[in-house]
Amino acid sequence: MHLDKLVEYDQYTCAEILQEANLSDLWNCFLNGQADLFFSHEAEFFASENSWITAQNILELGSGNGAYLYRLSEVFKDKEYLGIEKQSLLVIQSDAQYSRTGLSFTEGDAEQENEQLNNKFDGVLFRLTLQHLKNPRLALQLAHQYLKQDGYVFIIDSYDPAYSSSHEIPSIEEASRQHNERNKANLKGNRLITIEILEDLQNENSLLSNLYEVARTSLDVQGNRLEKGMRFESEQDRKRYFNHAMLFLGILSNGYDVSVDFSKAYEELQVYLKDEKSWVCLGMHFLVLKKKGGCP
Repeated sequence: MHLDKLVEYDQYTCAEILQEANLSDLWNCFLNGQADLFFSHEAEFFASENSWITAQNILELGSGNGAYLYRLSEVFKDKEYLGIEKQSLLVIQSDAQYSRTGLSFTEGDAEQENEQLNNKFDGVLFRLTLQHLKNPRLALQLAHQYLKQDGYVFIIDSYDPAYSSSHEIPSIEEASRQHNERNKANLKGNRLITIEILEDLQNENSLLSNLYEVARTSLDVQGNRLEKGMRFESEQDRKRYFNHAMLFLGILSNGYDVSVDFSKAYEELQVYLKDEKSWVCLGMHFLVLKKKGGCP
């Protein structure tokens, strides 16, 4: 049974696989699939951003299983990359699978200061990381220290209100609602954080506004699109999205105690496999911040 091939199973087998899967296996497959699904769109964003092109070294805070940073290093070969991840098993996995000259991984926490990183990097990357942190603003303050003068922070994160689709999928909407409510109640996670950061940067009295200025944003402070979103509509992308969505529900069920009807979700998501005109535009925010000279 392969978690990366859920699209090939019937709804009952798929549900059984997800219910019995180990959470770490779900996360690993989800991160790999996410890199496959998102990467071409995100690579276009980086390729169009001069501050990324000219950067010589990149620090990713929250590098997960290393799959995404590896993909970046394969496309943008002229840079050196360091991934920081607080889960030691993921660091060991990343190091064993992907480390080579110009790409390395080490254990660390985005919310804890590491003086050895100070003033070392042209760019700091937060990719789908800030939404999981208890104190994302602290992570941005620390990133300011890690950047060289005139360095940049590159943020890719979720902003759920910007999501749109050709079809409603009630199972995903309900699971996401439960997840967001639990996060809010427990002060763990915030999938609206990037817009809150934009609001902070507009406030001259905020700490972040003394550290950064906005160099580029794909959404305005009201959450309206300023640039095209990540739209998945090819047959391959729709199949990948089906798998991505089912894995997402598996993680919410196994890791966050969210109530999920996998068979119902499977049936609803079939529309992306059967309707050639179906599409999904994920609620994602691309944000680039330029370092100012202030001190945290």
